[in-house]
Amino acid sequence: MIRFFLTIFSLAALLAAAGEPHTETGTLTEVTGQSAVVDVGPLPSGVSGIVLHHYDQTHAAIVASVFVTRSGEGSTTLRLLPFRGLHNPNLPTVKTPPQKGDTVILGYLYDRVLPIVPNQKSLERARASFKKLQIIHPDLVAAELAKAKSPLPTKALLQRTCEKFDLGIVMIMFSDGTDFLDCISWEKVGHAEIAAADPKDFKQPFFNRFEKIPAPFYDWSEHKIENFDRFYKKLESRQ
Repeated sequence: MIRFFLTIFSLAALLAAAGEPHTETGTLTEVTGQSAVVDVGPLPSGVSGIVLHHYDQTHAAIVASVFVTRSGEGSTTLRLLPFRGLHNPNLPTVKTPPQKGDTVILGYLYDRVLPIVPNQKSLERARASFKKLQIIHPDLVAAELAKAKSPLPTKALLQRTCEKFDLGIVMIMFSDGTDFLDCISWEKVGHAEIAAADPKDFKQPFFNRFEKIPAPFYDWSEHKIENFDRFYKKLESRQ
């Protein structure tokens, strides 16, 4: 049994015991500009999801992304954003705006995780502890950094990686436990008391099997993380 310690009730509402994914589904009761209300709650701030519009009994489409801005008993206020997943330039963009009666699925893709861990032992610990989560290999993240010639990860690059690989959560393993960040809102939506293994022994800039992540040819700066916890605590606080 995974030992969860969750802020507010955080992932408890969206990840069941032993890491089993869980979603909350509701119906839009109000839409005003870039804000909407769904008939579920309370929910943690920052939890993201999608709005699904049903055209008839057999046809539906995702028309927006959302994340929680305020929540109370039985009612939650959402911020509406364009849906950027499943992007294909050869297909038309759905033009239907979110509207009253549309379905909202919160915790969408929360079972698909981008890991930031200091070393291979930590990755193995994460996979053994969160068995129900699909944790991608950090090499995929490192490849995105290499393409962007960004030796150190940024909030924007990690969010783009989430979008590209259809991921809902960034998981960062620290010496004092594991934080879960929502890919869209970049808010911490959960914390588990499962710490990194040998956190002072870490690969730059996180565990991956690349020899080195290149910087632009004109950049002679030393891109090095001196303290894993301090760097990523600062990164997760970026808004």
